Amino acid sequence: MIAAALVLLAITAVVGAATLVPPGAAGVPRAVAGALASSGALAATAVVALGATEAHGVTAAVARVLAVLAAMVGGSSCVTAVFAAAGVRGGGPPDRESDPDEDTAGALRGGLAIGILERAAIAVCVLTGFVAGLAVVVAAKGLARYPELRSPTTSEQFILGTFVSVLWAAACAGVGVALVT
Repeated sequence: MIAAALVLLAITAVVGAATLVPPGAAGVPRAVAGALASSGALAATAVVALGATEAHGVTAAVARVLAVLAAMVGGSSCVTAVFAAAGVRGGGPPDRESDPDEDTAGALRGGLAIGILERAAIAVCVLTGFVAGLAVVVAAKGLARYPELRSPTTSEQFILGTFVSVLWAAACAGVGVALVT
């Protein structure tokens, strides 16, 4: 059972990586398909993990690494899919044809990279039992993005993206925890 769970967790990570899309409307159908496939694979992994024996040694290390990888890459398609469902525009590069002094609402640059790092940090915190680290990660992100959150569009994008990222990372790490305990 543990081998099946590890294979399913690897599939979750691969599907997430294959559907990793930069922000913007062009990748929305691919992101929605990726989010559904990643979520299905993670759910199957969770079911198998609950019936698996406890992983030890190298197997436990592989489970932890796969959980972090699945958290890192799988969450991006989920965030893009939720943005599409909520009607929130993802943060691509701002339109420079408009007034360059105008506030670039909706353009939270670096969101893809920040999201990947955020999910990695959340997953590691959960896997190591460092619960206070979750608050540190979310607070640091909020403080770093604070000046950009004046617009309702960017604040909505920030909140949705953060919630989806944290939930996805916690779910992936939870599967990892289920495999090693």
